Amino acid sequence: MNFHLSVYCDRRYIRLKATRIYSSNQIEKYRVEGKNRSIVLQSNRPVLLAHGLKHRRTDWKLVEGSLSNSYLLSEIISALERCIKRS
Repeated sequence: MNFHLSVYCDRRYIRLKATRIYSSNQIEKYRVEGKNRSIVLQSNRPVLLAHGLKHRRTDWKLVEGSLSNSYLLSEIISALERCIKRS
């Protein structure tokens, strides 16, 4: 599953490409790629959906890569959640 994200940071929009690279009954992993950097984010969304907890907030973890701006990471996660809910 591939989709594009648009994130607002530092008075400009950053366009990113997101790809689901792994999915099991317990976790999902998404690779988010920019121009010259990529990160891998992991969530526990399948476990929550399996237990019927669709209103509970999912836990996201940065598995690979690094991001020095924590605000940008939170914006990427919220944009990723919006795109997942749409599909």
